Amino acid sequence: MLPLPTTSELKELWPFLTQPQQNEILQHLEAIAGFSPALLPDPVEWIETHFYIPELNGPIKLYPYQKRCLREALSVGDDGLFKYSVIVWSDIKKSAKSTIAAAVALFMAYHHKWGQIVSVANDLKQADSRVAYYMRRAIELNPEMHAECKLRNYKASFPNGTYFEAVPIDPTGEAGGNADMVIFSELWGSHSKAQQRMWTEMTLPPLKFGKAFRWVETYAGYVGESPTLEMLHDQGKAGRKLDDLPVWVNDNARLFLMWNQEPRLPWQTPAYYASESAILTDSEFRRIHKNEWVSSIAQFVPDAWWDACRVEPQQFDQDEPVIFALDAAVTGDCFGMVGVSRHPADSTKVVVRYVRKWRPPKDGKIDYGPIEDEIRMCAERYNVIEWAYDPYQLHSMCTRLMNDGVGWFREFKQGQDRVVADKQLQDMIRDRRVAHNGEADLAQHIKNANAKQEGERKIRLVKRSNALKIDLAVCLSMCTSECLRLRL
Repeated sequence: MLPLPTTSELKELWPFLTQPQQNEILQHLEAIAGFSPALLPDPVEWIETHFYIPELNGPIKLYPYQKRCLREALSVGDDGLFKYSVIVWSDIKKSAKSTIAAAVALFMAYHHKWGQIVSVANDLKQADSRVAYYMRRAIELNPEMHAECKLRNYKASFPNGTYFEAVPIDPTGEAGGNADMVIFSELWGSHSKAQQRMWTEMTLPPLKFGKAFRWVETYAGYVGESPTLEMLHDQGKAGRKLDDLPVWVNDNARLFLMWNQEPRLPWQTPAYYASESAILTDSEFRRIHKNEWVSSIAQFVPDAWWDACRVEPQQFDQDEPVIFALDAAVTGDCFGMVGVSRHPADSTKVVVRYVRKWRPPKDGKIDYGPIEDEIRMCAERYNVIEWAYDPYQLHSMCTRLMNDGVGWFREFKQGQDRVVADKQLQDMIRDRRVAHNGEADLAQHIKNANAKQEGERKIRLVKRSNALKIDLAVCLSMCTSECLRLRL
């Protein structure tokens, strides 16, 4: 048998071979040495021929910077192996990060027999709703692929024996994996020990060195809270920059870092960013639209947002439903009570109708007796539908009041319910859907509050410093949430 040509000879010869000849060589090489990156077709040309999107009712068309970055990310060295084992594709929001990751996954799936491709995200919904979704959609839109691929739940099977699967963070379950491509979506959110361990467990096997890689699609995270992504970012920036591309490579670490911070696509217009800046806090705008690292703790709302919500006192019927919220004092804090109703002229808004706080005496504790008297008085004065309360220190008192027939008291859990409610309140203040009369104590507590980001669309109200009080802001968050939930 004549010896096979070398890798460099094959690269020159390949365009002149017929498809059957190419297939025969590939089969022979795979039988000898398995998957060969050196014989992959141009990824950009393949993706722009086979990866379908609904917007074009046909193959995707990549933009110049995406093509150049993609070709470098999947480039092969003189040894016939991929140059990079870790590829970080970080771009500003709405730059098709997940779509490109799905396109690369499909490209790898069709050129790797008996391969394994895994998409990992912070939860199964995120893993399946982004990269996996775009891959399934491309398969269903492409008639040839639709006919030969099998889609079931979170898995796609290909005619060459390769399969793709979306998985959540589960370091124990994924230990010992043997994937050829591992996709990590939104690595900025990986801050827990389990999430960091998942990165470790999905380390590529040594037998696939140079033939497999990890692909990270994300935008920037929070300084000090996204350790894995921050490490990759710093390691990449410590390498060399490539020409005029937003790309850095660290050859020793076999790391490719694409970190784009500029709008480069036609739909990323000044008008779009003007609208986004009006509805996002400054730090969140910079993080997702400028791909900048920011602190997860920022002012809850700009003072101007709260001041813009001030209105003249509203007139209410005596029977207008009211929701109250109670936040108990801990050492040095206040006891807060706030009541809200729907706006009489606009049901999408809430109006602050009652605000009061109680301070503990110096080196002492708050006397709950006058507070109970005030609750009973409000129960008689207003049509109170519900009293929402933080159960940490108020369970006993609220249970006793409910048993006495004062009203309906409902625990407001301070975990998941609070972070959703706090974000909702922030959005409502931004949109001027909270109306108040300028109550000084409430205004001060709102302005004392910072917002700590706890994932997308979730924040938690925290004190700007230990000396500042935010109890009334927490009360407003709880009662506003309940007012909207009950659709009064």
